Amino acid sequence: MQQLIEQLKAADLERLEPSALELRLGELIRSYTRECSLDLADSVVRHLEALYLHPQVAVNRDRQCALRRFACHWRWLADQHRRGVGHNALAA
Repeated sequence: MQQLIEQLKAADLERLEPSALELRLGELIRSYTRECSLDLADSVVRHLEALYLHPQVAVNRDRQCALRRFACHWRWLADQHRRGVGHNALAA
């Protein structure tokens, strides 16, 4: 999984179509449910940001707003990892 995360840097994400971003996002979220980690949470945030900034998505304000709110939640999760909040507290 770490190799996948390393491959998905911001510059790479900008070149992907929304459908590809959504597929990768789903894979990352499923992986996060099995292995809560800062790297996975950060990668989800990067994918969400790339998705809501994509020109095809940005024209739909409601969808863009929903994705931005979802990204805020994942930023919070990543911050909890940075602060050292335990896995059990995040799962609750």
